[in-house]
Amino acid sequence: MLLNRDIFEIFSRISKLHTESFDAENQLIHNLSGKVEVEIVTGMEIIFNEYLRWENENNLLLNSKNVYRWTFLNTGNIKLDHLRFGKNNPVFLVELFKAAENTWKSRGPHDCNSDLYFAELVLQNENPVLSWEVKGPSENYSLKTAYLNS
Repeated sequence: MLLNRDIFEIFSRISKLHTESFDAENQLIHNLSGKVEVEIVTGMEIIFNEYLRWENENNLLLNSKNVYRWTFLNTGNIKLDHLRFGKNNPVFLVELFKAAENTWKSRGPHDCNSDLYFAELVLQNENPVLSWEVKGPSENYSLKTAYLNS
């Protein structure tokens, strides 16, 4: 059985990511790849600086950056924050609890303007895969990000 310390070690070796998003009819919207710069803050806290490059529906090449903080709690849960407003003003996204071997699920959804974001984290061959299901009045899609070791 993996302990949070083991998961922390796996996360600390991440360097790349691959993301796919699908609309409500399960049609591929975006298929993009990027790099991850890992910053180890404490023995149980890691920041992912994610850099993505993708082409939109108008064939424009776009760059984006996201910053996430993963905190591996003593309870065995994993907390995920988005740091769009900086490290001192995190936006709490979800707390993931252990649902099965190598699988964590959000305790509840992240609520963003009445759209609900449900998360699941699965370790596949020591590669974390974070999946989101988004449902609401303005959003209806799924997103899957595979984090890859060098």
